[in-house]
Amino acid sequence: MRGKATWRVLAGAAIAVSIAAAAYLWWPQSESAPPLSPGVVHWTEIRIAPETSGRLASFRVTAGQPVRQGDVLAVLNSPELAAAVQEARANAAAAQADLANVLAGVRKEEVDTAAQNVRIAEANLLLARQQHERVTTLASHDYASKQQLDESTAALGKAEAALTLMQATFAQQRAGPTNEERDIAKAKVELANTALAVLEARLGKTTLIAPSDGVVGLLVAEPGEAISPGQPIMTLSATSEPWFTFTIRENRLAGITLGTALTLRTSGGEDIHAQVSELRPLGEFAVWRAARAVGDHDVNSFLVRADADAPAREVEPGMTVWIAHGRE
Repeated sequence: MRGKATWRVLAGAAIAVSIAAAAYLWWPQSESAPPLSPGVVHWTEIRIAPETSGRLASFRVTAGQPVRQGDVLAVLNSPELAAAVQEARANAAAAQADLANVLAGVRKEEVDTAAQNVRIAEANLLLARQQHERVTTLASHDYASKQQLDESTAALGKAEAALTLMQATFAQQRAGPTNEERDIAKAKVELANTALAVLEARLGKTTLIAPSDGVVGLLVAEPGEAISPGQPIMTLSATSEPWFTFTIRENRLAGITLGTALTLRTSGGEDIHAQVSELRPLGEFAVWRAARAVGDHDVNSFLVRADADAPAREVEPGMTVWIAHGRE
């Protein structure tokens, strides 16, 4: 009896093992829930570079220092540009003075002087005519040479031309500047002021300011170094909107597409709402190779970028966050 009982127990155990094996092989397997996907916190890095050349005078910040938008970061020194600004200011002042002189018109003293010059020219013309008449009379009786007659004629013409010039000058002085002269003077002022504004703008760019709130990163230049336009001298990590990157295998991408709303969790247990803004496959280096020769296949990895919906002050660059779950 004992042998039969033992045989029955063994037979039952064998049947149970067979059923369990069959269930494992043939029953649809449901994968265990994948673990939370870890990612890295990033801040947008801005390279701070001047738009004009100069020599780096000093940094006004240190590495790791938080700054606000508009704070002074560094100052360049450019003596040539400063001298050009002074010259432009002098030119603008001279043009403005010329305009004021034109708009003020001609002084009464200048008009009186022009009138006196006309009277002098009239007297000289009268004298030249009288002399010309005497020489002409003498030449008709052969008492004056032809050369004397020619000289008298030339002197008369010169006196007439001088009177014409003085009369025109007097008329111009009395009438004052023309509309064209006023317009020319105004245009010269605008031109000088524009040139000054351009140079002052260039000089203002020798002071580098923070384009946004952030934290100072690397200082890659030294005071006294000659800096060219576009040459970075430091980096600034913008803290306004952090973003996050995840490397996720394709078999764990279910429900994650461009625009998907995600809830991210920090190491402190705080949640951050974000949205997927980039989804692209990584290179061959990120392929998950099949472990078995039969019945398995390679799995690609994808880069997922998510941007925070609002500023997240509780995270710093390099920290780890996890995808908790998607949001509807």
